Amino acid sequence: MTIKYYTIGMAGHIDHGKTTLTKALSGIDTDTLKEEKARKITIEPGFAPFPLTKDLHTSIVDVPGHEKLIRQMIAGVAGIDLVLLVIAGDEGVMPQTREHFEILSFLGIEKGIIVVTKSDMIDDEMRLLVEEDIIELTNSSVFEHFPIHFVDSVSSAGIDALKSEIINLLSDTPVKSSHGAFRMPIDHIFTVKGQGTVVRGTVYEGEVHEGDELIVQPGNDKVKIRKLQVHKQDVHFARAGQRAALNLSGGSKADWKRGHVLVEPNVYSTTDTIDLVLSTGEAWQGKLKQRSLVKFYSGTSEVMGKLVLFDRNELENNEERIYCQVRLDQEIVTKRGDRFILRRPTPEETIGGGEVIDPNGSVYKFGTETIERLKNKHEGTPGEQVLQLLNKEGSMTELELKRSSGMDEELLQHTIEELLREGSIERIQNDLVSKSTVQLIESSIMNKLQNFHNEYSLRQGIPKAEIVQSLQGEINPKIVNTLLEKWIMNSTISITDQFVHLSHFKPHYPEKWAKRMTNVLSLLEEAQLEPADLLSIYNAQQLPEALYQEFKYFLMKTNQVVMLSDEVLLSRKAFDSAVEHLRVHTDSSFSVQDAKAVLHTSRKFLIPILECMDSEGYTMRESNVRKWV
Repeated sequence: MTIKYYTIGMAGHIDHGKTTLTKALSGIDTDTLKEEKARKITIEPGFAPFPLTKDLHTSIVDVPGHEKLIRQMIAGVAGIDLVLLVIAGDEGVMPQTREHFEILSFLGIEKGIIVVTKSDMIDDEMRLLVEEDIIELTNSSVFEHFPIHFVDSVSSAGIDALKSEIINLLSDTPVKSSHGAFRMPIDHIFTVKGQGTVVRGTVYEGEVHEGDELIVQPGNDKVKIRKLQVHKQDVHFARAGQRAALNLSGGSKADWKRGHVLVEPNVYSTTDTIDLVLSTGEAWQGKLKQRSLVKFYSGTSEVMGKLVLFDRNELENNEERIYCQVRLDQEIVTKRGDRFILRRPTPEETIGGGEVIDPNGSVYKFGTETIERLKNKHEGTPGEQVLQLLNKEGSMTELELKRSSGMDEELLQHTIEELLREGSIERIQNDLVSKSTVQLIESSIMNKLQNFHNEYSLRQGIPKAEIVQSLQGEINPKIVNTLLEKWIMNSTISITDQFVHLSHFKPHYPEKWAKRMTNVLSLLEEAQLEPADLLSIYNAQQLPEALYQEFKYFLMKTNQVVMLSDEVLLSRKAFDSAVEHLRVHTDSSFSVQDAKAVLHTSRKFLIPILECMDSEGYTMRESNVRKWV
């Protein structure tokens, strides 16, 4: 039997009976603080275990209804699977009812029940008025089809029917993924004498086991789980959908607060620049100028930031989705698909909410091009989303893709396999690269080589390390090296002495100077064994000074000359002729004097020529004579 875990949120106006309803359903009083007891209001979100059947276990989150406690309310309902929107029968829809309703809409809550409490205090006429209020509130929203239940929490009238409705709605509600990387936003931190620090929260994703090593973000604090509890019961593991308390060792506990997130190592990163799709609330009638201060709520975090608009200079209420960005004062943990709420700091009011498109946004230009980019990011298929990320980053590991895409692990694996099968991406080393990126790299390198050959025709090519270095920052060097090896194997390019070049390319004289450079070599050949220094011959042809070293290297690399000294070079033809002439006219060994008599050249050139013969393996010097090898 597989147990399903869900979280139910209780939302609504202050004093509309949420805490009493929670107690009627679960038997637990979630007001535990002395101040809550004294003031008879919920200040902090309360949590109660609410097992419905053997295979259906839930937790109820009772959130504050007071307008000054909206932060706590948002932190409480973030991550819920089903909401009970509570409306008191004797008061009907009230201001916080409307604000909670909008917040729940922005958070993407799609399943819920409208619960009218204190039904024993109203007559049929009042009941009809309350129903009309509810219809008006929920009209044209996802809440429009939510069932309405009238209950009395004190006498328990209607409670059993409400429980049955909850079971019915949750029976076909997908559970949160326990296969992905663990993530739990922290909503409560406290110390237990003799045990140390304990953090509590609702497990958003994955599962966690006693003894696991985790990270508290922001801060990258490494911690280890000493002990685990779910609703005060010791357990060995907790999974997505459950309320969990984790006794932790390690880390800088003094810095932790609500809004920090407990995560699996090396998966989630923190960010302060987030691309968003935003919808404004109907109740909000204000205006916000470009880069206005806002409060950004996601999970249990509340962070100040600036709202950046790309297609307008002022934000006001409208029905369209707005593609924008928030730049936060502090980094948070979030990922693609997470829901958020945006509020104005003064006066405090809810502006709107929506969905995170890209947790790692960049600086974009104002204009329609950026809007289209963000829209495509938002609306693309899973395959398009993966390709967009790969095209943006150049290359990514599967772990990095998971972190940036926010995609379910199973869906991501299926998407990667499909893209690999159709050839849209390649797996290179441990990274994934899109076909278009590979094509761009190939085109870039081919153009670079062609331009290089055109400009420096005397050179063999570009050093391999230089090509890899030129793409640094755009693509992993290991990937560039692998692609270069692949293109060398299929003869698209070639490599000679670590110089990369187009396969068909051979170094040659620049067309403009070809005739004069040919003259230099001819003059060397004519000079036979007593040439002038190369630079003098080169300058006499009025060739550009900037090309001299390249020309000299080219002659040596193409074996057209033999270097006698730094600036004195002998033509290869003259040298080879001298070697052959000397071999014919000497015995198996000969002296310098013998060589001078045969070659008729001065000692200035003779000794270097003989030393070249030694170095090239024609002869071997023994004392004052040389022997032919």
